[in-house]
Amino acid sequence: MTPQESLKIGLAERVITPPMGVEMAGFAARQGVAEGVHDDLHTRAMVIQSPDASVALLAASIIGFTQKAVDRIRAEVERQTGLPGSSIMVAATHTHSGPKTTDDYDAFLIGRCIECLVDAWSHREDARLGAGIALADDVGRNRRRLDYGALPVDPEVGIFKIEDAAGKVKGVLFNYACHPTVLGPDNLQITEDWAYYAIRAVKAHVGEDAVVIYANGAEGDINPGYSSGLSAVGAPIPIRTFPFAEKIGARLGRVAADALPHIQTQAQMPVRSISKGVDLPYRTRFPATIEQAEARVKQTEAAFERIKDDPEIPYPEKHRAEYTRFFARMFATRAREFYSGEWEKSVSVDLQSIRLGDAVLTSFPGEVFVEVGLEVKRRSPFAKTLVIGLANGRSGGYLPTRETYNEGDYEVVAANYSENAAEILVDATVAQLAELA
Repeated sequence: MTPQESLKIGLAERVITPPMGVEMAGFAARQGVAEGVHDDLHTRAMVIQSPDASVALLAASIIGFTQKAVDRIRAEVERQTGLPGSSIMVAATHTHSGPKTTDDYDAFLIGRCIECLVDAWSHREDARLGAGIALADDVGRNRRRLDYGALPVDPEVGIFKIEDAAGKVKGVLFNYACHPTVLGPDNLQITEDWAYYAIRAVKAHVGEDAVVIYANGAEGDINPGYSSGLSAVGAPIPIRTFPFAEKIGARLGRVAADALPHIQTQAQMPVRSISKGVDLPYRTRFPATIEQAEARVKQTEAAFERIKDDPEIPYPEKHRAEYTRFFARMFATRAREFYSGEWEKSVSVDLQSIRLGDAVLTSFPGEVFVEVGLEVKRRSPFAKTLVIGLANGRSGGYLPTRETYNEGDYEVVAANYSENAAEILVDATVAQLAELA
């Protein structure tokens, strides 16, 4: 084997922490702007060059990328390095304790992401790569099924280990499906949330100089274990603390770290990236008229007003009534949007899959329900399939399963997609994986 035949891998990271005073993203109930930094936000990148292809993954600790940002990052990196833009997967971790992507911050973010990828490309070196799957318990929970054991979840932690030619670990990529939202709307500290502690736990095992990348999965209905409805109205939830973020983050990080010695690496392997635009249909019906939705708002507002100041009413009942009012208002807003005459028929999303030996990374748009990711893994020809959520920009937000449309509630009403969109996504993804295999 000559040096030209071996993999060349580059790793890099950049701090993307915003200035204090910025508006934070993720919670309608949040009041106030960023007041401090608990831990820095980062963008982290891995580029891989083989005789077959060159590919890259970049993950940033923000709530999500705009399509403009993804397009500009890909185009500029291709211009500066020759790395094909279509071979770069760009994903967000989805922390809710970062900034809103305003025009000013977006320009800063885009610049840092370009720097990060170009830096990784410039520092490629002979390397070895291997993938593994570990299982994590008691981290993410299905927030729509809290009364039924909080299942299903995806217990898999997908892991890539990157070593230099001498066998030293230079980087780790780990993938797990769960909202990084331990910290709630009352938190005004910038943080990567539990992912910060997970990355710290991996670094404690492999060394502080290693680049450790976290990429989210199909996390649309998975969080650390609380009601999305109570969160939406800012109800106090005792687990929403930094110590709890550390508890579950360190647990997940240790699972990834403990798996590393068992992952065999190789200097040569098939590398390939393919991508395809897929049209996902938007909903063609809404479960109520505008008049019905607005009547519901009046009813829930009256019900909340009757009990909100009554000292005899227990606080859980008040919180439920407050959420019922919040949901009715949200439902009415969505009804007005749907009947506005401006409702789009579909969205074209970029589905991308990257084969790295016997493993594959495959992108999902936005916040796809975990059941969809589990179905892709079940049907995938690759035993090591890492679903990368919130990837490549354009999406219609939450993407529920067909079955959940009859249940309604927060994520389903917030979704733009039709009931069969998840099935189209699964079929298109599995077909792409079959082509790679």
